Amino acid sequence: MPESLANASTILLFGRTMTDIQIVRGAQAGGLQHAGPSHFLAEQIAAADSRLARIYAFGYEGGYYELSQPALFLVHDQGQPVSETVEFSGLAATELHFAEDLFVWAYDKADMSVRLNVETGTLEDILLEGELSSEAVQHAGQAARLRFSGQAARLRYSGQAARLRGNRNSDD
Repeated sequence: MPESLANASTILLFGRTMTDIQIVRGAQAGGLQHAGPSHFLAEQIAAADSRLARIYAFGYEGGYYELSQPALFLVHDQGQPVSETVEFSGLAATELHFAEDLFVWAYDKADMSVRLNVETGTLEDILLEGELSSEAVQHAGQAARLRFSGQAARLRYSGQAARLRGNRNSDD
């Protein structure tokens, strides 16, 4: 892979395009129109070759990282088959064995995109438990109390670092 200064900020997304979800172009957005000069995300979504792909891993600064859970990302075009472009992975050396039907997309880390986290389960698990539980995250500005019984826990917090505090032996 030829090196350039621009490669230092390249992110490679490894995944497959979604065949059952499409982006509808030309649909009028409801609500207020954006008044500011930045329409970067709207332009990325509206691009003629935009689509959603399930991304399993990414490459950055010579490292390869698997996502803890695959997510849907906005990508453009079909991507490059990994089997044909593995030398462009940005990895100095690898023993990775990629699936034959895997694709890769290259972006600059400053590019705008969309990430959709897909969660499946019963409505009780994915809706009611998280939204109606009295032990769920309390209103803004207050601490969160989380209880788990025998299941893996995931904490997602957007915008700021999250910290869990408290006595491990406490029942609070």
